[in-house]
Amino acid sequence: MPRSVLLVLLILAAALPLFFVPLGHDPVGPFAQLNIFVHLAFFALLAWALVRMPVLAGLSPYRQITLVFVAVLILGGSIELLQGHIGRTASWKDLGVNLTGGLFGLLFLAPGRVRMPRILLRGGQGMVLALCLFLLYNPVVTLWDMNQAARQFPVLSDFETRFQAERWTSGEIDRTLSRTGRSSLRVELNTDTYSGTTLWRSFGNWENHEALNFSIYNPDPEPLVMTISIRDREHSRRGSEYRDRFNRKLTLDNGWNDIVIPVSDIENAPAERTMDLSRLTYVVIFAMNLPEPRTIYLDNVRLIP
Repeated sequence: MPRSVLLVLLILAAALPLFFVPLGHDPVGPFAQLNIFVHLAFFALLAWALVRMPVLAGLSPYRQITLVFVAVLILGGSIELLQGHIGRTASWKDLGVNLTGGLFGLLFLAPGRVRMPRILLRGGQGMVLALCLFLLYNPVVTLWDMNQAARQFPVLSDFETRFQAERWTSGEIDRTLSRTGRSSLRVELNTDTYSGTTLWRSFGNWENHEALNFSIYNPDPEPLVMTISIRDREHSRRGSEYRDRFNRKLTLDNGWNDIVIPVSDIENAPAERTMDLSRLTYVVIFAMNLPEPRTIYLDNVRLIP
């Protein structure tokens, strides 16, 4: 076996435990975003090493691809099954990422070893490259926006850039109405049991801040009752009970409503503990059982020092 192949296999064996490092309850943290890069790189290198082994070198390209696919399925599937028992989530998406990484290794890192017609090779490379761009778009945008959010902190969202809408589970940037700046987040509320939007990433550390401030515009003459709920990682580990998070009802009159919530109220909201302000996971703003669809505009979400 070539020394380079043996070295890569040893590196991959040493890196294998990384798949079993618990990520906790932070599905949108930086480590969670880097997870996809780890999967792609690991299985791309694995495919490169396998196809360079003497036992595969003399086979037809289709047998090479089949055997590498089987190896990726067995190893990748085993990793996903084991992850389900250690606090991480088994994922079909991760298995698809593993296969994409294997194809990348075959078609880009070792094209000379996979002796297939040029037109098929180019077509396969184009398909794999498109898959990689599709899979990496959200993690790359998320990491970029998390960096931007860290620079803007204690402003959590002023909606002056379109990527800020991705910090929230629903809503679109609206340039026609704003409390500050030029834009707000327009959120369409429906008649489901719960309807609203959730800040799900880029929180920063709320310790040593006085209050959470945000503005909501109600365009209708009728008041609108909504709820804000704030949760941390420990809340998820404790079973997500209602009494273990911050909850407050908001009555929104017609026009702009400026909401100020003391951070101390948020910190002391759980019944049997204090909330970890450095590890928040969700800020949910929602209405319940609306008789008809409504619209709100959210703006100027920030912490007051």
